[in-house]
Amino acid sequence: MRRTTATAIVVLALLIMAGIPARTNAASPDPTRTDLSSLSAIEAYLASIGVDPGSVVVQHGRFNYAGPNCPGAGWDCTTANMVVQISTSTSPGANIFDCLPSLDAVIPALNECLIVQSSVLNPLETTTTLNSASCDTALDDGSGRTKCTIRQQSKKGNNNAVIQQHITQRVGSPQSATESAEITQTSDSGRNTVRIVQTIDQSLNIGTPADPTQKQEAHQTATVDQSSGSGNNSSDVQQAMLQVENAQSNANITQDQNTDSTSGRNQVARITQTTAAPGTNTSNLSHQITQRQSADCPGCVVTQTQGSSSGGQRGTVIQTTGSVTQTTIAAQSEDQQQVADTHGGGTWIRSQTGPQDCCGEQHGGTTGNVNSVDQTSTEQNGGGSTVSTQTGTCSEDVVGAQCSVHETVTQNGVPHHNDCPPPSTGSCAIFQVCTGEFCGGDPPVLLGALPFRERVFALMRGGWVT
Repeated sequence: MRRTTATAIVVLALLIMAGIPARTNAASPDPTRTDLSSLSAIEAYLASIGVDPGSVVVQHGRFNYAGPNCPGAGWDCTTANMVVQISTSTSPGANIFDCLPSLDAVIPALNECLIVQSSVLNPLETTTTLNSASCDTALDDGSGRTKCTIRQQSKKGNNNAVIQQHITQRVGSPQSATESAEITQTSDSGRNTVRIVQTIDQSLNIGTPADPTQKQEAHQTATVDQSSGSGNNSSDVQQAMLQVENAQSNANITQDQNTDSTSGRNQVARITQTTAAPGTNTSNLSHQITQRQSADCPGCVVTQTQGSSSGGQRGTVIQTTGSVTQTTIAAQSEDQQQVADTHGGGTWIRSQTGPQDCCGEQHGGTTGNVNSVDQTSTEQNGGGSTVSTQTGTCSEDVVGAQCSVHETVTQNGVPHHNDCPPPSTGSCAIFQVCTGEFCGGDPPVLLGALPFRERVFALMRGGWVT
């Protein structure tokens, strides 16, 4: 059991969940965007998000604990899943919240946790004061949905948040999984640190039924907003999904993976970091989608579809600082493979679509800034329909600062590269679309002083994207 100790703490911990345990720990008072400085303010906040304050357990004490394992004498303990914790002592105290599933949850597929921490009202706050929160969720089979939201605020102190979400699905079609993470951190002079790891693992195996249909849909969203007056911001966001469909039949087979065109991108991450000297910004972003479809059907019609034009990956990283070097490393990877055996007398219909869009915008810093975007798409289906669209942008507003974008598409074994080496002006944007092993796109664009949004629109005016 992980614990956090702090002084003069107000914590709101809200959990409505079921399935495999989600674990969170929380301690402290009052963020900038939400007033949690008193019980009446907390009740108003609960009402604003649709929670009846009368349904929430309120703990007033030096040591408050919510969860299944009360530490013992001297602790105010509850097993409730909806709790407000208010430390009443200005000497060292503790608020601990261990999120575990409710046995009688009304919505079994929902796994949600909200943590709010602040140390701004702590008169004893120092540079070693720490708001630390974690939210761990793991779901197996069935329709999976998990959401974690963390809000932290300090003055001199530091904020640390970790979210780990994992969904595994092995049975039943259709399979659907959604992971959402949101972290907001503010500090006057302290350090903000974030780590988000999201994984979805879906697998379907069907043996000789009639007309088998397999469908998998997965979505991951991560939002990080870090602001410090003069401290360091650090963010590490990793999103990965694996989808596997295998079928054997004597009848027609249909296999779909991420084909819903109405649900938006399958992986979305937005990171915003703001600080001033001597503070710096560091961001690492990783997107990975791996899809596999395999079918065996003698004399049948096999239809395989992976991805959609409105799905795929989208990342945004925006950094602003003073005269201190900042770093953005962003990588997107999509790997789609389809195989089928129709034993000579059947029909194989297949298509793959893989949009990618990414993402480095830096304001301030030095000529030593690192701003690197890498996009890789691999599509393999033996000559069927393959479409890969890549949009890559990076920008600098410091004279002499450099950035780069590298794009690679490999369709049925044929590689294509599109690179934007650092130009003297620093900012550039590139775009390519590959269809059936033929690729085209705009040459690197030096976008100078155009606003970032207009740079992207200027990139797309060639007619590739509407």
